[in-house]
Amino acid sequence: MRAEARIRLLVTILDRGRGDRAAELFASYGLPLHYAVPGRGTANSELLDYLGLGETEKDVLLTLAPGYTISALLPEAVERLGLAAPGRGILFTLPMSAVSRTVADYVSPQAHSIGPEREQSMDEQRKDHLIVAVVDGGGTDQVMAAAKEAGARGGTILHGRRVGEGEEKGAESAVHPEKDVIFILTSRGSLPSILEAVDRAAGISTQHRGVLFSLPVEEVRGLPRLG
Repeated sequence: MRAEARIRLLVTILDRGRGDRAAELFASYGLPLHYAVPGRGTANSELLDYLGLGETEKDVLLTLAPGYTISALLPEAVERLGLAAPGRGILFTLPMSAVSRTVADYVSPQAHSIGPEREQSMDEQRKDHLIVAVVDGGGTDQVMAAAKEAGARGGTILHGRRVGEGEEKGAESAVHPEKDVIFILTSRGSLPSILEAVDRAAGISTQHRGVLFSLPVEEVRGLPRLG
């Protein structure tokens, strides 16, 4: 399948209250599926942290978009959302390995399918990666401290809880610890050192029981070139 017809996951991270503007813009491009969740950003600045300004509430939008909309959408998003100015927000796209045909038809009649691209390996194609760390509540500080020590510029934190087996087996077994999901955008060169540092600080063998993985990123807007 041609790359421009493949469905991408468009991730937009903005200061709280600005998500509606992004949703309106995406709707104008005929993108019907987007979800907003609250998050919290961390700044890689000792001065901001000292002044109490290092953390800000965020709107995180997850949008399904066919590839052929990306080239036109990104420049307009940069302009209308003010992403050219530092600290105004981040927008990036992720390739999807699979999506159901029903969803594909709903997003776009031209985006039918769904399999991995075969021209090059993901690592050969992608320069940037998204690290996702899922840790027990309370482990966020350890994740971010380790990531920044290894070169990360910052991250975005979502709060949630694990659901699954045991959910209906009684009150005691149904109580799952709250989870924090941390997104860290980084370059391919920095990826191994950040993953190793976070794993040591908050990985599955620690009290924070962290699960770590990374995803290749296609397009990034709102950040200077990642190191």
